Amino acid sequence: MTPEPLELWRAGWVALALWRVVHGEARWVSVHPQDPREGGGGPARPLSQPPEPPAFLPVYVPPVEALGIPAHHLRLWRETFKGFVRGLTPGERQLLEAYLGRGRAGVLVSFNPSSRRLQTHAPADMVDVFLRLARKAEVLEFPAQS
Repeated sequence: MTPEPLELWRAGWVALALWRVVHGEARWVSVHPQDPREGGGGPARPLSQPPEPPAFLPVYVPPVEALGIPAHHLRLWRETFKGFVRGLTPGERQLLEAYLGRGRAGVLVSFNPSSRRLQTHAPADMVDVFLRLARKAEVLEFPAQS
């Protein structure tokens, strides 16, 4: 099944955002435990385990006007990401680590204006891992169209 352009585009930006975290160019945004937003608080942890506050990775998804994709934001929760990684097969985990461990950010997906299509620049199985992860990100409301 061929992914929708919107999903593919989001996957590329989620991949880049995670690469930036691994390489110290971005970080998870902690949510104060008293914050009433979703993800704040959570179950108590045993005293032997230091508490890790809920956190999310903000992901900006730029527009691709030719494909009708508006600029918008995603929010990937750290616990969602950790759970996703735990559920990967060893081979899928290696693909994820291979992308995130690169010395330079690799472009997973780009827009080709001459063909008016998205192009992938990674093996299909790697793209699939990031597609599945991007689907787990919270989509913040699209901006109003003018």
